[in-house]
Amino acid sequence: MSEPVSAVSSVEAGQTYMELHHQLHRIVDRAMCSAGLSLARAKVLMRLDSHGPMNQATLAGLLGFAPRSVTETVDGLERDGFVTRSEDPHDRRARIVSLTAAGREAVGAAVEVRSTTMDRIFGVLDPAERAQLVALLTTIRTNLAQGEPSCGH
Repeated sequence: MSEPVSAVSSVEAGQTYMELHHQLHRIVDRAMCSAGLSLARAKVLMRLDSHGPMNQATLAGLLGFAPRSVTETVDGLERDGFVTRSEDPHDRRARIVSLTAAGREAVGAAVEVRSTTMDRIFGVLDPAERAQLVALLTTIRTNLAQGEPSCGH
């Protein structure tokens, strides 16, 4: 006989998710920092690795970051030799950001740290539980994407 399911309110479910999200973010950021990158810097490098060189506005849009945040992050990555900036031939005000060889190495280290950290966190779930978690989160994400209001700009 199966256990009765206790009622959990939408607020409880949402609060539990938010708390977990913040905890996961801190854990992954700490792990990335131990590899020499913050989570934000790793995200920028990984996006450049997967999408190739691009201007900062496009990069900001792909990441969902404010353009100013991307500029500050790219400034640091350029200073550390992980990216270079060059003129955008289509827009003289824009700059194209590209990975360097050191940036590609940093991406490799970041991917390894992310994989190890995610295995440690989500490895407590069996494959069916992970599939169920992904399905539930995908349902919520899809619903949110359909109902997101426009800011009218």
